[in-house]
Amino acid sequence: MFFVVFALLINRMPRLAEETKTRKAVQAILITTYGLKQNEYSDIVQSVVTMNDLFLE
Repeated sequence: MFFVVFALLINRMPRLAEETKTRKAVQAILITTYGLKQNEYSDIVQSVVTMNDLFLE
């Protein structure tokens, strides 16, 4: 499942920049409850936002 999402992100990021004609960088940001496990595919995500980042006590 993750590999499919990974492949979609790889293909869509340059296409988004091209279609919107932006000169800004397109970044993949993951919003998750548990964080990101580092593996061979995790380098596509530039930033990770967890529940702790969203809800401070």
